[in-house]
Amino acid sequence: MQPDQIATKADVEAVRRELADLKKMLARVAVSPQPRWISADDYAEKVGRSLQTVRRWASLGRVETHKGLFRNPEA
Repeated sequence: MQPDQIATKADVEAVRRELADLKKMLARVAVSPQPRWISADDYAEKVGRSLQTVRRWASLGRVETHKGLFRNPEA
């Protein structure tokens, strides 16, 4: 590599191949929004509390529930 060059043609080609591979991988990924409502078990895990605690919170009206599901705190 000459002093005024940042990268060789081989370096640039390697980056192009890697970029093409990354584009292929991203094309296979499906990003979907977080579900609005989750199970009590999932909610307990997300907030770092026991299942009994989050069920007690639900009975006291401290967390929003709908048809036995809990509002996802990450949604």
